[in-house]
Amino acid sequence: MIRIWLTGILATRWPRLLVMALGVVAAAALVGTIGAFSLSSASTMTARALSGVPVDWQVALTPGADAAALTAKLRQSAPVRTALTVGYADASAFESQAGGSTQTTGSGQVVGLPANYARTFPGQMRVLLGTGAGVLLAQQTAANLQATVGDAVTISPVGASPFTVTVDGVVDLPNADAMFQVVGPQKGPSATAPPDNVILLPLDLWRTHFAEAAARPGGGARLQIHAGVDRSRLPSAPDAAYTAATGMARNFEVRAAGEAMVGDNLAARLDAVRQDALFARVLLLFLGLPAGVLALLLTISIVRADAARQQREFALLGLRGASLAQISRLAAGDATLTALLGSAAGGVGALALARSALSVDLATPGVVQWIVGASIGAFLLSVSAIAAPALLGLRLSTIAARRTRVAADSSSPWRGVYFDILLLAIAALVYWRSAAAGYRLVLAPEGVAATAVDYTAFLAPLLFWTGSGLLTYRLTRLALLHSSSWLPAAVRPFSGRLAPLVAASLARQ
Repeated sequence: MIRIWLTGILATRWPRLLVMALGVVAAAALVGTIGAFSLSSASTMTARALSGVPVDWQVALTPGADAAALTAKLRQSAPVRTALTVGYADASAFESQAGGSTQTTGSGQVVGLPANYARTFPGQMRVLLGTGAGVLLAQQTAANLQATVGDAVTISPVGASPFTVTVDGVVDLPNADAMFQVVGPQKGPSATAPPDNVILLPLDLWRTHFAEAAARPGGGARLQIHAGVDRSRLPSAPDAAYTAATGMARNFEVRAAGEAMVGDNLAARLDAVRQDALFARVLLLFLGLPAGVLALLLTISIVRADAARQQREFALLGLRGASLAQISRLAAGDATLTALLGSAAGGVGALALARSALSVDLATPGVVQWIVGASIGAFLLSVSAIAAPALLGLRLSTIAARRTRVAADSSSPWRGVYFDILLLAIAALVYWRSAAAGYRLVLAPEGVAATAVDYTAFLAPLLFWTGSGLLTYRLTRLALLHSSSWLPAAVRPFSGRLAPLVAASLARQ
C-alpha cells in the first residue's frame, strides 16, 4: 500500500514534492558547505602556522642528565620524527686579531651542533660565507669581530680556560629568538633577548671543552634536545592540535621525572592562531546557519499550506477502510521520501560546491564526515517537520473535523510593543559603536603577537537577523490583511478566473 501511495505521489504531484525537497536541499547544502569550508580553513591555518616553526620542541636537560635515555623517553611520549642533542655554553668574551688590531666582544653563547643539524632543521640557519660546516660565526658576531673565513677567534668560556678556533663560515640565525629562549621558569619580568655574539661549534668539539661544565650545576653549560614532531599525527584544527601538542609535552615531562623541561614552540605558535580559528568557525556558522534554518522554515510553511489537502485525503482513506496506523505509515512514507531526496541532493550539492567553488580539499579530516552528518541532520529535521502536521491532524476523527479551519487570530505580544523595531534599533546602535573604532572583529594591537576577538561585534548581526525576521513577518501579515487590491492581480497569471478565490484563501491562511 505504501509503495502504491508513493508511486502515485511521484507520478501526479511531483512539482509539490520538488518544491518541498528544494528547501531540504538548501538547508543540507548550506550547512554542509559552511562546515566543510570551516574545517578546511582550520586545517590550512594549522599548516601555515606550523610552517614557520623549524624546531617543534627544545627540551632543556638538568645538569648530569642522560641525553640518550631522555631521547628514548621522548620518542615514547610523542610521535617524534627526529631528535638531536645541542649544547649551549656561556662565554665571557670573544677575541680576534685582524689587520694588526685586536677586536673583543662582550659576553656571548657557544653552541654545539651535530653535523646534520642544518639539514634536519633547515630553518635554523642560513649560510652567508663558507661551507656551513665546522666553526661558524653568527653574522652580528662576525661584524663585531671583523672576522671572516680563515680567521682565528679566541673563546673565553665562563669558569674555564680560553681556547682558539678557526672560522669556517658565517651564518644568519633567523630563528634566534626561539633558539636562545629560556626554557622553564622565566628569569625576570620579560622575555630574554637573543645574544648578540654567537659561535657555533661541532658538537664533538663543544663536548671537548664543555662536557664537564654541563655535568655540574652552575657550570655555565647545558644540553638541550631539539626535536621535530610528526605533524601529520596532529589534529587539523589549531585548537585541537594545541591541546594534543601540550598533552604530549606534559606526558614527556612526567616521564622525565624532573630531568627535563620542554620549550614547546609548536604549542606556542598554535596558541597564537587557535583563537583566530575559533573566531572564523563561529563567524561562518553564525552567518550561515540562519540561512539553513530559513530554508527549513520555508519547507515547513509549504507543508502547512498543503495540510488541508492532506487531511481531506486521509479522511477519504479512512472512509475506505484504512486504519489509523496505515494512514500514519502513509504520512511517514511521504515525509521520508521528500526528506530523503532533499537531504541526498543537498549532500551531493555540498560536496560539489565545496570542491569546485571553494577549492576545499575533501581529503581534509572531518570534511566528508561533516557533510554526511549535515545531510543526516537535515533528513531527520525535515522528516519531523513534514510528518508532524500530518500526524497531528490524524487526531481528528470525522470528515467535518478534518475540513480546513481557520483558527482565530491571536495577537502576539511582540507586535504590540514593536519588539522587531527595538531589536533593529539596538543592532544599529551596536554597529555604530563598533564602527566608531573601525569595526574590527579581530583585535591585534601593534607589538602583541597574539590576537583577541571582539565578541560584542557579533551582537549586531544577531539582533539584525532576529529583528529583520520579525519585521518581515509583520509586513507580510499587514500586506495580506490589505491584499484585496493587489493580490488578485498578482496571482491572476497562475490561477486565471479563480484569482479572487485564491487571493482570499492566501490572505486567510
